[in-house]
Amino acid sequence: MTSKRLNPWSIVAILCAVGLCPLFSIAAILAGARALVEIKARNDTTGVRLAWISICLGALITGLWGGGMFWWNTNVRSMIEQGPIHAIIEGQSGDVEAFTALFVQDTSPEDASQFLHELHSRYGVLQRGNLADSMDETAVDGDNLFLGMVPIEAEFIFELVFSDNTMVSMHAKFELFRDVNGGSQFTNRYAWLIIHDEEQGSLIYPADAIVEGTTLHAK
Repeated sequence: MTSKRLNPWSIVAILCAVGLCPLFSIAAILAGARALVEIKARNDTTGVRLAWISICLGALITGLWGGGMFWWNTNVRSMIEQGPIHAIIEGQSGDVEAFTALFVQDTSPEDASQFLHELHSRYGVLQRGNLADSMDETAVDGDNLFLGMVPIEAEFIFELVFSDNTMVSMHAKFELFRDVNGGSQFTNRYAWLIIHDEEQGSLIYPADAIVEGTTLHAK
């Protein structure tokens, strides 16, 4: 009796499944399903178990990538794009703790309240904001990216819109990781915020951030 050959779609499916890439894992599911259909219809090849293994691996890898990307967008990307804006809005609404939670270093509620009060007295209540149009992928050094996608640390520019449509530009330094005891610690917070104001003076938080040339460094 001649033994049946292994279905080529089962081979393709398992090769895709071990690729550990979302595109390959989806292809593994599709190829595995195609193998099952073809094996059942023609009954001249084997590979049902291999096809099912490929489908299960592909589904698992796809789920892990999907869940990881969802977490990444919800926690990291949102922190980069809207973290300072939400923190200021919440702080001005009375939740000072939510504002101080934005920063890497511990800051006192009194200092935060003073900053928020000064911000309100100058410009009013923050309505909305966004990253400046100039902050594209070229604004961050390609050698300073985690997984080639997110900056390990970077200075961003935000455009803020306050009461009466007052528009203010704010600079902020983001840190995804920081050095702690010789190792890297996941941080996902901001080191400082600064609003350059030639008329009333620059508004900086935390207050111990200093300007050196055009770049800020926290003490």
